[in-house]
Amino acid sequence: MTSPPIGPHEGLPGKNPFRESTVAQLEAFDDSIPIGTGPAGAGVHIPGRTSAWLTEHVEAYLRHQGEPETRGRAIALVGEFGLGKSHLAREATQLLRKHVPPLPLWVISQPSIDMRTVYQERLTSPRDDFDAFVDFKQAITDFYADVTAEILSEDDTDRFGADRAAFLDGLRARRLDPQKIVQAFNLDEERIQHRLRRHLRGVTAHRTFAVALAQLFNRPFENDVWNWLSGGEPVAYLQERGIREPIRSIQQVFDALAVFSLVYGKSGRPYALVLDELDKTTEWPEQDRAVFINAFEMLVERYVNQGGLLLFCARPELWGRLPLSLHERVLPLWLDSWGAAETDRLIAEHVHRADPEPPAGADSSPFAEPALREIVLQSDGVPRQILQICEGAWDQAVGREAGAGDGDPARRSAPRPPREIGLTDVHAALRAAHGKREMAEVAHRLQHVLAPRQWWHHMPPLSVRSLTVPREGGEPRWVQVTRKAWIALLPVPSVLTQGDVHAVQHFVDRVRSVLSPENVEVLVVVNGHACREMRNRVAEHCGTVPLVFDDPRFESMLLNGVRSLIERLRANGRNAVLGEVRDQLETITTQQAMLADRIDAVDHAVNHPRLPAPPPGPDSADPRVPPPVRGPFRQAQAALDRLLEDGVGPRPRLGPAAPGIEGGRAALPRRATTEQTTLQAMGALLYARRLVEAFREAVTHWWESGDADARSEQDLFTVCRSFEISVEVLPRVDTGGSGPGAGDPAGGVEEMLTGLADTVWRALREEVSADPGAARR
Repeated sequence: MTSPPIGPHEGLPGKNPFRESTVAQLEAFDDSIPIGTGPAGAGVHIPGRTSAWLTEHVEAYLRHQGEPETRGRAIALVGEFGLGKSHLAREATQLLRKHVPPLPLWVISQPSIDMRTVYQERLTSPRDDFDAFVDFKQAITDFYADVTAEILSEDDTDRFGADRAAFLDGLRARRLDPQKIVQAFNLDEERIQHRLRRHLRGVTAHRTFAVALAQLFNRPFENDVWNWLSGGEPVAYLQERGIREPIRSIQQVFDALAVFSLVYGKSGRPYALVLDELDKTTEWPEQDRAVFINAFEMLVERYVNQGGLLLFCARPELWGRLPLSLHERVLPLWLDSWGAAETDRLIAEHVHRADPEPPAGADSSPFAEPALREIVLQSDGVPRQILQICEGAWDQAVGREAGAGDGDPARRSAPRPPREIGLTDVHAALRAAHGKREMAEVAHRLQHVLAPRQWWHHMPPLSVRSLTVPREGGEPRWVQVTRKAWIALLPVPSVLTQGDVHAVQHFVDRVRSVLSPENVEVLVVVNGHACREMRNRVAEHCGTVPLVFDDPRFESMLLNGVRSLIERLRANGRNAVLGEVRDQLETITTQQAMLADRIDAVDHAVNHPRLPAPPPGPDSADPRVPPPVRGPFRQAQAALDRLLEDGVGPRPRLGPAAPGIEGGRAALPRRATTEQTTLQAMGALLYARRLVEAFREAVTHWWESGDADARSEQDLFTVCRSFEISVEVLPRVDTGGSGPGAGDPAGGVEEMLTGLADTVWRALREEVSADPGAARR
């Protein structure tokens, strides 16, 4: 963006070039006033997109070749304060003044409730300029000629004779003086005034302007009429004809401008009205503001319909509140914030403004690249703020370099430009310009606003008293919303830089980690300057937009902000309670669903019982079991049933271990215990019983599979061997001599069941071998 500087001081002015910056202010006699301490310097104009659009529209208006009624247009320059609306309006005004031939141009720097003063002193009257006077008188004559021609064309008498057509052509071609025609044929003055009122009916309802225009060609009273049209008091002669007061009110001034618009519009010539600082009307009383807006709306309509150009400046807030009819008739040109390229060019133009011919390669030096980027950031791209920051940074750099010099008085007395303006100079300039209030004043204002509304708590929550605040920041002020919810108002110093933003983020993170994000809101109060980008970064992290202490609306914005945060925290509390209730309801719903499932299962079990068949007793046998092995199966099953009934190990005992002592306390409950091996043995007995039942069913199925020829010894061996190896994995359980064998008192369940498998194999094998054709029994 910038090229290397030509030299530390070469080609640069010794004095601060930004101190003579001007701010455009439209007036009829002087278009600029200095904002610095020195005299106004040469104006600097940086063309941009909006200025190109405005120039194009103004030139198109001046070049218009169609019907005069289609020439009219209204343009609004819309933008925030300091973006250059007045500057562009001044450029348009200068372009209109350069038009040849000169056109009628009225300029109002700002409207006033006392519009008579504006009309008399700030607007250039035709009597103040001879050329303008002649021009206006010619326009009035042309208008008067058209009215006279209308009267002649409607006259059905023969007093004009065959020359009436020639008279009409002469009046319409501006070759004949209408006043002489009126005097020669003695036309009725009241008839002329009536016709003038009919023309003015669409412009103003006042009869006074029709009388004034009719009397303007009455030689003895011509000066009196001009004096009244210029804002003077009406003489007795005019008062007798209905003109009893001067042009003084808002409505009357705008009526006069509308009448002038009609006069020039009828002549087909371009004319313009430029109105700046329309936002001043927002400070007026409601009634005066309403009168102004209504009159201004009618004036815009007259200018657009009669071929005039009306240009005015407004801020976005006012533009949004204007009537919808104005939005339909007015073309808005919005001004944008400046970027780095426009800023660099603006600075370079001011630095080399005094040079007749800027040197080749002139740039924005001595401003360093980081300083330029910071100026663009901190100024929000507003030209007025750019110039103010540059003026302060220039002085800061000069003072810094002088302080670091050798102390030579002669050297200090000679003004010399700074070698380089860096980032620290920009920040120092901003702090010098905006950081003029002590933090104690901020604390006092916060207390003044919050304490009367009971939004104040001197002591912070106990859990956050040890938190550190940003460097040079004020003590946080706390507003307790509920027992757990708090608002922290954190004052921070000017200027809000990236380091300050990080400090604020650290404070917010610590507070939220202690009090929880749902129970705390942080509202940052900047004691000085805060650019839009830094405000957005703080708002993105905090969830709240920082407030600027120097803002004229600070107190109202603080009240509105605290109210909004109170509602937000209460809503968070309600949401938290609703969340807890929702969780409890979900838990209850889950428990109810589980309980309902269990009730359904019990109900199904009651309605559809599954009663297991009682195990066969020792004296009964399944008739389907092969006869040779019915006895062994019966004996094994009886042994297992007896073991299950008696159990394994010592029988459990419940109740007190011994009777209570007389006169003492009652015995305590006693827990029955068992060994892990005992539990495993009981489980093994249950599984052994199921194995015996499965073994019996498999043997029965083999027996019923066909005749002796169809039965396979291999299948029988597979069944018996499967039972035998399944028994091997069971824990050892003593049977107490109840096995099916020889009654071995030391036998276990494994030996008993293994013996059962061997007995079944031998018995059924012998049965099949002895009687191959045995049928089923």
